[in-house]
Formats: sequence, structure tokens, C-alpha cells
Amino acid sequence: MAPEHQQVLDTFSANAQATTAVVTEAPNMAAALQYVVDVCENRPAAELLADEDVEKGPNGPNGVPTRVQRIIAAPDLDDADFEQLSAICAEKGFSCIRQGMRKHLAGIEVGVTKAVLGIAASGTCMVDSDNEDARLAGMVSEVHILLLKKSEVYPDLPSVAQKVRERMNARPATYTTFITGPSRTADIERVAAVGVHGPLELHIILLED
Repeated sequence: MAPEHQQVLDTFSANAQATTAVVTEAPNMAAALQYVVDVCENRPAAELLADEDVEKGPNGPNGVPTRVQRIIAAPDLDDADFEQLSAICAEKGFSCIRQGMRKHLAGIEVGVTKAVLGIAASGTCMVDSDNEDARLAGMVSEVHILLLKKSEVYPDLPSVAQKVRERMNARPATYTTFITGPSRTADIERVAAVGVHGPLELHIILLED
């Protein structure tokens, strides 16, 4: 890897971490998928945001039931990677889904999606969200994990302007999301709160090509 691109990656990681995102590196997809399962296993069980016909566990910190079976949603993994993730999940007793997210709007533990590119200047990821299940996986999960190729991290917004322009001009209409850190707001009395409108945590896995 050229030294100048390593500097871009270092800047991306530093700026993403400044937004409280967790940035890690993986040598291959197998290691990334194992990381996903480990994150799911090491978290407290997800609290149900709404009533759902599933087996319920003890109440969580907010006084609502937790989900007994953990769920990992990975809607835009290819068949081989999804099969590998499903196998690891089966060993842990987790459910692994790639579609039907509308049936799980009460909340899930982990949603995994792919980022199209990263912008080092702000630690931002651009995500192709045309697929509704991919959009929902990044919105209703407690932890959102983005897979990003190291080669697709660029210094700043001007350096990706043409790629964004091509994406915006594509037909049919596209649904593109820019994500910088986990969900946060300060709408209520200007007090910062994380996870109000989406995931409590954002993890970015930088993948070797």
C-alpha cells in the first residue's frame, strides 16, 4: 500500500473514531464475519422497541422485555458470504436474516451492510441503500456494522464528487445514505443523546481488497 493512501486510512480512522464510531481492520471477509458474530455475542440482549410475537427474556434497563434469540441482519452480502455468516450464527444459536426486515421492526442486535466508499476528512461512509432491507438493517439495529474496502477510502468530498454525481444521476432513482458515526441528536433541551433515531453503535470494518 502506498504511504499516501495509508495516511488517508489513518485520517479516516481518526475522524470516524472522533464521532464515537468503532473502526477495526480485517484481512479478509471471513475475519470480518467472525467479528460481526463476536460483537453480537458480547452485547446485552436487544430490548424490544414494540410488541413482537417472539420469546421474550427479562426486562432490560428501560423496563421492556428483551429478545431471547439474537438476530443478525445482512441483506446485501453475496450468497457465499451470507452462507458463511449463517453457519457461524447457527453455532451460536443466532438467527441470520437477509430479507423480511419489516417483520423485525421491534429491533435487532446487529445489522451488517456494505459501504460504497469512505471520506477520510469526516470519517463518513457512503452507502447504497436502494434495497429496503438494507436501509432497515442500518436503522433498526442496535449496532450497525459497515464493511468498507480500504481501496475505496478517499481523502475528502471533492475527490468523490464525480462518483456521487454519477450515483445521483443514475436511473432509476437511487437511495444513497451518508453515515458519520452512530445516531445522535440534541433536539431535547440541547442535550446530546445517542441512538434516538437509529443504532446505538456504528462499527466500520476496513477490509483488505
